[in-house]
Amino acid sequence: MWEGGRKSREQAGSIHVYIRGNNRSNVFYDDYDRIEFLKRCNYYGSKYNSIIQEFVLMDNHVHLQTQTDQLSNFITALLVSFIHYYKKKYNTVGNLFQSPFGSVCKHTDAWKIDSMLYILQNPLSAEICKYPAEFKWSSYNLHFNGKSPLKNYISIDGGLIDSYFGSKKKLETAVVERKIRNMEIDEYHHMHFDKLSNEDLCTVIDKITNGKKIFSLTNSEIDNLIKCLYTETNASMFQIASLTHENYEYVRKLCRITKSGSISIAK
Repeated sequence: MWEGGRKSREQAGSIHVYIRGNNRSNVFYDDYDRIEFLKRCNYYGSKYNSIIQEFVLMDNHVHLQTQTDQLSNFITALLVSFIHYYKKKYNTVGNLFQSPFGSVCKHTDAWKIDSMLYILQNPLSAEICKYPAEFKWSSYNLHFNGKSPLKNYISIDGGLIDSYFGSKKKLETAVVERKIRNMEIDEYHHMHFDKLSNEDLCTVIDKITNGKKIFSLTNSEIDNLIKCLYTETNASMFQIASLTHENYEYVRKLCRITKSGSISIAK
């Protein structure tokens, strides 16, 4: 949708929000500032039906991934509240944040995963730490029922990441090794692989398996199904992992060694 010659901001979906300090100036100067931001994020997220999926607080900018249907209401209320706190504490005037904030809606699971990994990679990219668990002010340590003290201030829904990677170790490997070059991941890169909807792919799976349920397939049949979907459809590896209920990293390794050709498990 276009309004006044500009693309209107999407208000609903899984949305990556980027908030930068004005003139790239610091937004956070101590732990109390960060705690106050997280508390307000949690409060206004609940108020405006916005679930936090991922976050990182850097010194002069913030990344959030939120599942929301009221994006502008949520972020505007959050920033107004934090600015009020900040100006009172530091007795400052002028703009704290660069306006407007940036946001990109992620329309596929693959794009969402890349976006979340990009968020968690920020401290590593800034060379603050070598491993994501070493950085306190991100959602990384909240995954897999982590005991991060940030639980006292904010809640996240980490289900998508947790289900794809299956363990903290595999998530760590993905954050460290899978370099996402830019938060503005080209959606069409993923759309190229996701030409078939999940519903269409389920129909394909039924034909390949002669209607057998996924959970009744043997390990060998699952492997052949994965190979078949990879070689004979435009499904992404993320889609394949999701629809076969297999770990993404396992699917990725299997697809990498799969040779071209038609493979079917139908009898």
